[in-house]
Amino acid sequence: MTSLLAIQDSTAELQRRVPHLDPVGPLDDVCEGANDDQSVREGQVFWGRSSAMAELRRRIAVLARSPLPLLVEGETGTGKSFLAEHVIHARSGAKGPLVVTDLSTIPDSLMPAHLFGARRGSYTGSVDDQPGVFEQAHGGTLFLDEIANLEPDTQRRLLLVLERGVVTRLGDCRARPAAPRVVAATNLDLAQLVREGRFRHDLYMRLNPATRVRVPTLRERKDDLPDLIRFAFAEAVRRGPLPAGYGRDALAVFVPERALQRLVSYPWPGNHRELRHFAVNALVFSLATDRGNSHAGRAIVTIDQAVVDQLLENVSAPPGSSATAVAGAPGERRIEVAVRAGGTFAEISADVERQYLTALFHAHGGNLDRIAVELFGPGANRRKVHLRMNQLGLRVRGLRGELSSGATR
Repeated sequence: MTSLLAIQDSTAELQRRVPHLDPVGPLDDVCEGANDDQSVREGQVFWGRSSAMAELRRRIAVLARSPLPLLVEGETGTGKSFLAEHVIHARSGAKGPLVVTDLSTIPDSLMPAHLFGARRGSYTGSVDDQPGVFEQAHGGTLFLDEIANLEPDTQRRLLLVLERGVVTRLGDCRARPAAPRVVAATNLDLAQLVREGRFRHDLYMRLNPATRVRVPTLRERKDDLPDLIRFAFAEAVRRGPLPAGYGRDALAVFVPERALQRLVSYPWPGNHRELRHFAVNALVFSLATDRGNSHAGRAIVTIDQAVVDQLLENVSAPPGSSATAVAGAPGERRIEVAVRAGGTFAEISADVERQYLTALFHAHGGNLDRIAVELFGPGANRRKVHLRMNQLGLRVRGLRGELSSGATR
C-alpha cells in the first residue's frame, strides 16, 4: 500500500485522492490529470506544464550529453543541484561519479586544496595526500554550486584546469588527469559580475554561457503548484517522524480548497526548499491538534486555513534574531538590537554585530552583495561580508535555511 495525499474538493469532499510514491520506488502517479500523461513527469522529475519548464526540459535534452561545461542559473532553492543529479548527470552517459560541492561553505584559504588537491605537508593541518574534487570526479560530473564565490586567483587556476584537463596538487609537481564534465551553478547574474570586474571574463566564456540554462522559480509555475504541494506533503509523510498510532501507509493529508488557494497565491521566495520546510511544519502542527478523523480506514490530517496563515505570516519576521528594524531617516536603516552582558567588550560587540548582520541578511533576502553595498558602498565585495559572518560564527547555509522555512528556533 502507498501513502495517500488528497486535496479536499468543494463539491465532492474526500473523493479527490492522489496516490503518492512508494517509499522505495520512483515518483509514480502524482495527480489524476497526470496518471497517463508522461509529458509532465519523468522518473524523479516533475516537469509540469509551465512554458518555462518546457523550455528548460527542451534545452537539457540537448545539452545533457555534451562534454562542454554547463552553467545553471536560478534563485536559491529552485533545485539546481537536483537537476544536476537527476537529469544532467543521469543523461550524460558518463561512467564516472557525480561529485557535488558547495563553494560557499569552503574558506578561501582551503579552496585550492579542496578543488585541486594537496600533497601531505603542503599547508598547516595537511597530514595526508588529498585528491581534490576535480580528481574525484574525473570521467564523471563535477557540480560546482555557488561558483560566484571564487576569489580571482582561484578563478585563474580553475580556468587553467578546464583548459588543460589536468591538475597539480598543492605542493606537488606531478600533473594528474582531471577532466570531469563541469556543471556550475549560481543564484547571481554572472554576466553582471563580469561587467563589474568581479568575475573573470575568460572563465565566464569557458563556462559556455551561450548554452546556459535557468531553473524557473515557483512563481513561474503557478499551474504546477497544486501538484508540487502534493509532492511536498507526501514527502513530509514519507520522511516522518510520525506520532505513535499514525502509520505511513494509512495516513491521508487533506488540504481544503481555500488553504490550497492561499498556498498557490503565495510567492514562495525560498522556492522548493521553503515549500518542503512548510509542508513538514504544517504536518507537525496539524498532527499536534488532530482529532482523530478517519475515512475508509485511513487517518485523516487536515491542513486547515489557520495553520497555513500562521506559518506563512511567520516568514515575514526574521527568525531567531533579537534585532528589529525601526524607522530612520531617508536612505538610512536603523536596527534595534539587544545588548546582553558578556565577559569582555569584544564579546558584547560581537553579539551586537551578529544581530545586525542577521537582520540585514533577512532584510536583503540572503543576498550578500546587497549587504556589502549597503555597508560599504557601490562596488563592495561580498566576500568581506561572508568572511566577517564566518568569523562571528554565522553560517550562511543555516541562515538561508531559516529564511526559507520561516521556522522559529
